[in-house]
Amino acid sequence: MSRFLERARVAASRDASSSLASPASARARRPRARRAAASVKTVGASRQSDGAAARDARDATTRWLTDVIVGMNLCPFARASMTKTFAIEVVRDDDDDGGGYGDVLARETRRLAACARDESATTLIVFANGWDDWDGFMRGPVREAEDACAATTDGETVTVVPFHPLATFDGESEASNYTSRSPFPTIHLLRACDIERAEDTWYRLEEREDIRERNAEYLEALGVNELRRLWARIVANDAPT
Repeated sequence: MSRFLERARVAASRDASSSLASPASARARRPRARRAAASVKTVGASRQSDGAAARDARDATTRWLTDVIVGMNLCPFARASMTKTFAIEVVRDDDDDGGGYGDVLARETRRLAACARDESATTLIVFANGWDDWDGFMRGPVREAEDACAATTDGETVTVVPFHPLATFDGESEASNYTSRSPFPTIHLLRACDIERAEDTWYRLEEREDIRERNAEYLEALGVNELRRLWARIVANDAPT
């Protein structure tokens, strides 16, 4: 995922005012809370709409992966990771009947820890409704994911990277913040061994450009207005004009 090489070695902050420091660049990224914008798609609580809401969230996430993460090459390793061990799990934040976020989180951390090390394995947990506030998302589902990974994998095997429609970090432009933005609030679970393998592959050549810097420059060149239009199309499933 975008910028995962920067963040995957450190768990998401337990306090949204704390920094998400990059061990590679020593640049602190401080999440800044923002109110939900019109681009954040929130699905109502009606059980009748659950199936459609899940399909919308899954479809938008798939378009985001295809058009942005892979299409813009923000993560050169994403395509190879989308194998039979790649999963998109869509959950509701208010599901107390079993099969909700807590259950999916526990199941997926165990599954990833048990996958063979020689095959890439990763999971995106996507919220079909709720958590339209970045600060609340960091304090709620992201913290819970950290705790689950620490309890299940000792915090070493499976790590947590958050994505959100309003992800915002102090010291970065709005365009560069799109490296952490997704159409729906998303928890990315990925394994340390996959990160290490990707780093070894990418940085084997000393002259290889830094992914973080390349992504920021690329998105800055596109501009905020174009990125907003792209995100709106992804959520609405509209064809480019």
